[in-house]
Amino acid sequence: MQEILELQRLAFFEAGVRYNDPDTPPLTETLDDLIRDSEGHLFLKAVIGGRIAGTARGRDEGGCCRISKVMVHPDHRDKGIGKRLVEAIEKEFDVPVFRLRTGYLDEKNISFYEKLGYNITGEPEKITDTLWFVHMVKKMPPRP
Repeated sequence: MQEILELQRLAFFEAGVRYNDPDTPPLTETLDDLIRDSEGHLFLKAVIGGRIAGTARGRDEGGCCRISKVMVHPDHRDKGIGKRLVEAIEKEFDVPVFRLRTGYLDEKNISFYEKLGYNITGEPEKITDTLWFVHMVKKMPPRP
């Protein structure tokens, strides 16, 4: 879990700068916080050269899957790792709806999720004075 925490800090550093919020939870979370907040989640990871290059989490929330903290090491971005992680989460959960959230200024993330079939729904959610999340949903066709 320590390696995931280190990846999280690297992956979310730019977001902290973008939102002028060095205290954003992914940057300040402790190992104990990460372990506690991860209970009940399925963790998937991508490993390159024996190191974690990306991770994603999914959790069944009663008929839908909440995807969270999809992150890829800055040295491995734009190589399809995030896409493969999200698609793998979608295969693991037999639910009709997948939900996630991302920062409202994270245009690259929003575009990434839209390409995977997610749509913005509802109004942005205020997290801090500088950070708002947009909620995104993907409805899945019934499995055969």
